[in-house]
Amino acid sequence: MSEKKNDNKFGEFLKAYRTEEKNMNLREFSNLTGVSFSHLSKIERGEHSPSKSTVSMIANALSLDKNKLYLLAGYVAEDHSYGLDSFFPYIEESDDDEDEKRKANIINKIIKEFPDADLMFKDLASFTADDMQDVYDYIKFKKSQKDKGE
Repeated sequence: MSEKKNDNKFGEFLKAYRTEEKNMNLREFSNLTGVSFSHLSKIERGEHSPSKSTVSMIANALSLDKNKLYLLAGYVAEDHSYGLDSFFPYIEESDDDEDEKRKANIINKIIKEFPDADLMFKDLASFTADDMQDVYDYIKFKKSQKDKGE
């Protein structure tokens, strides 16, 4: 039994969008997006990760939000209003789980104190509260170095 090589949310989305929303076969979808049939097939199966330019081509051809597709494909959005909080819309400080409350508190500190932090973590949602604390501490350290001119 073969294991899944990577998280293929973008490929899964693309296939569902193509078949359910557009009711197209792969060849028609390739013609519409301008991305090769072979490459699209491999993206859908999780064998290739799309480049940022491929994601842009697909977003433009389909009139989809490029920033949302970037996030889905594992890239940072160009529009920083799609920041860290867009990865965690479900986390609230009132959560009953102590670890989740602590994690939400750290995420909120990062969002408030470092709104321009360019975080390129695709899997932050799986981090523990200790991991999130490490991320916060690192960003705070790097910001202090930058402020000192180091």
